[in-house]
Amino acid sequence: MLISDGVIGLRPIEVADAAAHLAAQGREPVRPAAGPGTPNMVAEFERCVAEWADDGPHKTFAVVDVPARALAGTLDITLEPEFLAKRQADIRYGIYAPWSGRGVDGRTVVLACRYLARQDSADEAVLRIDPADTAAIALARHLGFHYHRSSSEPKGRLDWFIQAV
Repeated sequence: MLISDGVIGLRPIEVADAAAHLAAQGREPVRPAAGPGTPNMVAEFERCVAEWADDGPHKTFAVVDVPARALAGTLDITLEPEFLAKRQADIRYGIYAPWSGRGVDGRTVVLACRYLARQDSADEAVLRIDPADTAAIALARHLGFHYHRSSSEPKGRLDWFIQAV
């Protein structure tokens, strides 16, 4: 395990996680020959694994329920994307329904910040949240993130919350 609090752990995503990811979303694995426009989740997971191998600025983690040894979600950290300042990291996470509402979201964000601090790869973590997602905003505030600004994105407005790591 890369980093854990004993309940939840973060580790680099693996291609083998694709099947559990799709099952958690109620979807079947898609083969590469599935047809035009059909997402190939295995290829996406292979790309994420390659980004780890290249030690690039984007890292996708498996969020793992440590006692159950089960995939509970995914976490993406992008270091210094073009829309952020130097030494800021964008954090995005998705927790699967069976783990939602059980504190996994908060533990995941805390572990992401610990990872950033241990790696000395960022000074601040940024959560960009849809303003309609009141639960995510409440969680950000509970974890000590403070509102920074709002931005208009192609998919709508996002509120930015920042915390030092």
